[in-house]
Amino acid sequence: MKNLENREILSDEILQAIDIIVSNCPDAVFGGSIALNAVGLINRKISDIDLFISNRQSLSRIGFLSLVEGEILSDTVTNTNGEEIQRTGAMIADVKTCVFSVDDEELQHSKHTFVRNGKEYKLFIQNVNYAIEAKKSYSSRNSKHRDDLEIIDDLLNDLFN
Repeated sequence: MKNLENREILSDEILQAIDIIVSNCPDAVFGGSIALNAVGLINRKISDIDLFISNRQSLSRIGFLSLVEGEILSDTVTNTNGEEIQRTGAMIADVKTCVFSVDDEELQHSKHTFVRNGKEYKLFIQNVNYAIEAKKSYSSRNSKHRDDLEIIDDLLNDLFN
């Protein structure tokens, strides 16, 4: 069973939010724990959604704003290269969702397919190297990121030793 097929990892609530996003924004690129779970680098419950769009696009143009429930929070964060990027946070189907506006290079992705409840889902998954680098950058502020990095490091060591 693929990680994203497992309800212990990808809850029905988050799957519903993903379904809404993909139905309305088919080119959305998913990163963070969704991407890392999709490729099997981590095996833990997903608690939120990280999306990535080109900094040449707007949230309204890709259809994201029509999905938002309640308020939208927007701020500037520093990416792994030390550059400022725009982060927009909102709730979609009661799931915390962050959209990061990034350079096209960071939108490198692959397609990941999985089946739940007899339905096939196709997601664009961000190149996991970016998710790993982000976890390294933010690990001093969040123990979840440190724990994920340890798991990834152990897995890669097992594979290559």
